[in-house]
Amino acid sequence: MNDVTATQPLEVLIIGAGFAGIGAAIKLLEKGVTNFRVFDKAGGVGGTWWHNRYPGAACDVPSHFYCYSFEPNPDWSRLHAPQPEIQAYIERCAEKYAVMPHVELGKAITGLSWDVKRSLWSAAFADGDTAEARFVINGMGALHQPKIPQFRGADTFTGETMHTACWNPDFDPAGKRIAVIGSAASAIQAVPELARTAAMVHLFQRTPNYIAPRNDYAYSDEQRTQFRSDPDAMRAERERIFNEAETRLWSLIVDQASRDRTRELLKLYLGTQVRNRKYRAALTPGFDVGCKRLLFSDDFLASLNEDNVELVTEPISAFTGGGIVTADGAERPLDAIIYATGFDIESHQRSIDIRGENGLSLSDAWKDGARAYMSVLLPDFPNYFMATGPNSGVATTSVVFMIEQALDWIIRCIDRAGDNGVVTVTPEATARYNREVDERLARTVWVTGGCRSWYHSAEGRVETLFPGNANDYRGQMSKIEPDDVRIAAPAIAEMAGAGR
Repeated sequence: MNDVTATQPLEVLIIGAGFAGIGAAIKLLEKGVTNFRVFDKAGGVGGTWWHNRYPGAACDVPSHFYCYSFEPNPDWSRLHAPQPEIQAYIERCAEKYAVMPHVELGKAITGLSWDVKRSLWSAAFADGDTAEARFVINGMGALHQPKIPQFRGADTFTGETMHTACWNPDFDPAGKRIAVIGSAASAIQAVPELARTAAMVHLFQRTPNYIAPRNDYAYSDEQRTQFRSDPDAMRAERERIFNEAETRLWSLIVDQASRDRTRELLKLYLGTQVRNRKYRAALTPGFDVGCKRLLFSDDFLASLNEDNVELVTEPISAFTGGGIVTADGAERPLDAIIYATGFDIESHQRSIDIRGENGLSLSDAWKDGARAYMSVLLPDFPNYFMATGPNSGVATTSVVFMIEQALDWIIRCIDRAGDNGVVTVTPEATARYNREVDERLARTVWVTGGCRSWYHSAEGRVETLFPGNANDYRGQMSKIEPDDVRIAAPAIAEMAGAGR
């Protein structure tokens, strides 16, 4: 067993090398903090965008708003950047801001425990290594741990199977008969790409989703030249995207009339794209617009008109050695089965055995649901911060914008703690904050819209989304309330020798 921190505890241990982890590292370096490490279980930098490499993978958020505010990118090729460009952007940022010397890849953390006597977190790794740190910033994203439903006979299928988040780069769809299970965000990007060369693509849909046009386009050479020569033009593009989303998307969440109008527009769009009447009926949701994630695509619906694409709504009964049997008894012969079934959000949140004061485990602290103060802090878990904690998802904006607000708040706390301070939050403040969150969520379509989704916990509470728009979230994260957040010297004076 080795100590990866060598001679002294770290000042900050960062989990994850995606937008949150790399962003945290950059902000620490800006503050002059160099005694930190970024650990990621993956083999490369990029987080979500390292794991999700399936054909057609791209971002729904326009590119010029899906990047750090301090590092605009004039060279985005399209309005909505594809996966390779986003991963390359994160890698460039890590290199440019000298983060890579602090990054250790292939390092999966399995446990964290708080040592109250030394005011340090101890980390255990899957390979047997250990580390210690004053502060922990958990920057793990939620969109990488596959959720794979259980089907009878799944272990008997002799063809290739994979989840979109665990894509086999050697898989060639040409001439193959392929099943795609799931019809949400990953599926609607992958299906049109697979159908280009596959002999047949069978899309197994359980629940329809509202799908809007993405209106994607390539930036011209002239536009990219302008962005390079005129930073104000890039800032204007970013501001335009921000304001449009704040106005258009937030109204869907809180205003029924806006949802009704949008639903009719999306029905018209569906009618212009899909010729098959049976398909159109099957693709029409029975819940309110915005209750589930609104999907965007320019080519998915049209791909359902192709002779080699079939929409299957009959439930799956079982897998066989050579295909899938549906409840009506029909069997479809297959060469490959692809799970586009989303991510296991709840298991992801509890994937590390985290133990705070008095040995309290995070699983026990969250036995009645995942809650945190301002999505960032937890009672009984001193000096432990989450960049994308419960109720942090701002539905109107880029996750990168949200991450930056959270990181600024976290870094201010660490800065105020000085050389030996401990940051805690009171249980009363946490309970009050979450009561307010639940009261505001009750007025949103996520609660009133008549659906269940990955936004909800098993008990039905909305645990992933913030009950406001991006400006609301920015305002919340602009201040640290001293009555709620306590920064004090350790209760026990046996201090460790961490240094900045």
